[in-house]
Amino acid sequence: MPLLIDEKPMGSAPKTVEEFVKKYPNFRESSIMLCSQESRLVGPDGLLYIGQREMAATSPSDDKIKILGTDDATTCHIVILRHTGSCATAVAHLDGCGTDKAVARMIDIVKDLTGGKQWGRLELHLAGGFKDERGLSEDLSIKILGAFNSASEEIHLSTACITDLNNTTRKNIQWPMIYGLAINVKTGEIFRASFADRGPDMSLRSARHFTGEEEVLSIYDYKKQRMTIGPFLYSTMDEIDLLCRLPDQFIRQHLSTSPEQEPPHFEAGVRAALVQIRDHPDPMKSIFTDGKPRMYTKQPDGSWARA
Repeated sequence: MPLLIDEKPMGSAPKTVEEFVKKYPNFRESSIMLCSQESRLVGPDGLLYIGQREMAATSPSDDKIKILGTDDATTCHIVILRHTGSCATAVAHLDGCGTDKAVARMIDIVKDLTGGKQWGRLELHLAGGFKDERGLSEDLSIKILGAFNSASEEIHLSTACITDLNNTTRKNIQWPMIYGLAINVKTGEIFRASFADRGPDMSLRSARHFTGEEEVLSIYDYKKQRMTIGPFLYSTMDEIDLLCRLPDQFIRQHLSTSPEQEPPHFEAGVRAALVQIRDHPDPMKSIFTDGKPRMYTKQPDGSWARA
């Protein structure tokens, strides 16, 4: 079933975001409203943070997780899929790798959480990207729209604050307006957000996509209400000792798809991932020694404890 917009099938996927906006101008108004929000700093209580090339899903019956969110998206896109009846919600942070499989997996997870026949519908919310010089954002926007448009389920596109619609100009430089979003699983409220706490094992999780592992991983077991990290392999990198000692300016200029637009903490995150790769070149031997994931449960104070 093609992606539905205003209750009508989208038909063939657009070739450009400009074409998409011209055909569906209502998304311009809703994007302006979303971009005009003040960003909220979300605390760790009830939060599940999703990193780049990750996804997670849960429902209101989960007494551990109330908020799903992600940030640091420049050319990346934030994808939220929610069933209006069950309120089952999935969030993904996509960067162009593993897009089709990630979309299929999100749909399957939300359907599993919803169970059987139930009133309501699947609604899709997209945000992210900007008018970058290399056109990476636009390519990803079109790829995601195409992937959902190819799904067999009816999915209603409700928000599309993507690329052209998420773009602003500062001193003749293009910038994304929205870097992060969060959703309240129970109410469905979507809001601009940033996060002081990103959960456990972030350097380990980041090392995976820095070395080219393309799969978008689901990091939450919604049946056991546990975060699950791994097990997975990642590739080591040539001259890793040298890379760990690189100055911040080099890291920003050469290890980002959009150096000027990255947040201030970008270099620290990359450096932590590089150190992770250097110190643990084979995570199956030094981290996932029993071949099982590292599991964590959410504590009342918002922290994560090893299960």
